[in-house]
Amino acid sequence: MPEDAVAHIKAFWDDRAVNKDLTGATVTLPDRNQRTLEIDILLQYLPTNQKILDVGCGNGFSSAVFARYAAQVVGIDYSSAMIERARLEYGQISNVEFQTQDVLNLDFQAAIFDVAISQRCLINLSSWKDQQKAIANITRVLKPRGYFFLQEGSQQGRERLNQVRQMMGLTRMPPVAYNLDFDENLLWPFLRQHFEIVDIRRFGLYDLVARVVHPLLVSPAEPQYDAKINDIARQLAAKMDDMGDLSREFSAVLRRLV
Repeated sequence: MPEDAVAHIKAFWDDRAVNKDLTGATVTLPDRNQRTLEIDILLQYLPTNQKILDVGCGNGFSSAVFARYAAQVVGIDYSSAMIERARLEYGQISNVEFQTQDVLNLDFQAAIFDVAISQRCLINLSSWKDQQKAIANITRVLKPRGYFFLQEGSQQGRERLNQVRQMMGLTRMPPVAYNLDFDENLLWPFLRQHFEIVDIRRFGLYDLVARVVHPLLVSPAEPQYDAKINDIARQLAAKMDDMGDLSREFSAVLRRLV
């Protein structure tokens, strides 16, 4: 992704922030079931009564959910329009605070958060170099042995899913113009310098049903994100095996080394 794409990515999110046709979970992701699955999986591991940094909080939808279990949630986003919307929609929650901040220039003291969360945030950065810098910045503000929940896109998982789609006669999913999925061959060795990898969950069962079975069932019509079959797939994926590498997204539970 070229460096000059950064301004276009930010403009994309600014536009979504002011789009009143988008509500709740769909402001940052049109697939409501995938959004819910991310939260359901994360909550299975989230420690309670902690101070949480929600990186790339968007309109604050997830921050409001995390607040039910947290002592405090600080949601940050580099889109001031997103932060304005978050304050409007969820600013009344007493233990939630929203700030306009860029993960590449975090303005926090070191080691002040118990938990950090990134849900499809770091894939919006323009290079692997910036992604490494963002992870280093997040590590700095986490307490020793603090948790980092990283839910991001995988180059390898998307490619594997595309291979299955092609095998079944479907077209490849086009790359998302404003996303730079992680190369897992680079990511995990880098993370191990800073974190213990507690667990990695994947959403392959959901992807298999929602991105392969569902399109085949309704073809030539277009599949719909809110279809009942996707809702069932989400419930299964939250409880069952994740189909290995067949997943556009991973959910990693990381714990900062001392």
